Amino acid sequence: MRSLLITTALAAALVGAAPAGATTHGLPRVLTTAAENLFPEGVAWDPTRQSLLVGSLTQPALISAVGRDGVRRTVVSDPELPGFVGLKVDAARHRIVAAIGSPFAPGPSFLATYDLRTGARERLVDLSGEGHAVNDVVLDPAGNAYVTDTGAGAVYRVDLAGHATTLVSDPRLTPSPGANGIVWHPGGYPVVANYTTGKLYRLSRGHLTELRAPALVGADGMVLRRDGTLVVVTNTLTALPASVVAVHELKLVGDRVVPLRTTPWPDAAPTTAADTPYGVYVVDGHIDRFIAGATASDFVLRRL
Repeated sequence: MRSLLITTALAAALVGAAPAGATTHGLPRVLTTAAENLFPEGVAWDPTRQSLLVGSLTQPALISAVGRDGVRRTVVSDPELPGFVGLKVDAARHRIVAAIGSPFAPGPSFLATYDLRTGARERLVDLSGEGHAVNDVVLDPAGNAYVTDTGAGAVYRVDLAGHATTLVSDPRLTPSPGANGIVWHPGGYPVVANYTTGKLYRLSRGHLTELRAPALVGADGMVLRRDGTLVVVTNTLTALPASVVAVHELKLVGDRVVPLRTTPWPDAAPTTAADTPYGVYVVDGHIDRFIAGATASDFVLRRL
């Protein structure tokens, strides 16, 4: 009981008290958070803090928590590494799993794990190689990580001991930027999106099977909701023909994908989303400004 009280108090301190007039439960529909030039690309839900975690693309590499008060609090600071892209919280194993690299050009690529409570780095797995540009990550129920590589058109599996293997390297996951968003399907396999072609694939036993779906050109991050709905965020960051700034909701039926709803997105450069008990939240870290060499004083988390 004492440890539970300490954990609860720590979580409350990390999230912070709600300001006057704020709701005591849930999250606001829109969180606009002050932050100088962090340009977060990835987002994940942290149930221990009741907060959304976002990672900076810029150095020093930061992972920050944003709770219902909208204030950014640093959870991880790792100045030795380039910026973070995809993030996942593994609450069962008390860790944050983060892909590290550039979403735009090949370069140093890593998968890192951090203690969820302290933010201390636990492990760093080097995934660098010629043309590599790791992007997103998803976890299976056993805690194995699956990492997409937009540059090499590949998906890597990293086990709990930090051993990395190439699950698939396939021309269908190219050209760059290719393999991007990834989710874990309860059927026991990952589903991965190709950013440039907009095609979705099931990855099973090292083989890709294309899903029968409308092409979602500019498909960036994805999340599979608790009700089985696949949410895909598309953007126009690389000015691909037919790409749109939108959030798409689809239903997976075997190897077929049934469109349910497309929501044009009010923010200019959404990248990915996280499922929370309060709905799906989409992050816009102003990556368009990052690409243009401009500055940003905030980022936006908006509920679907």
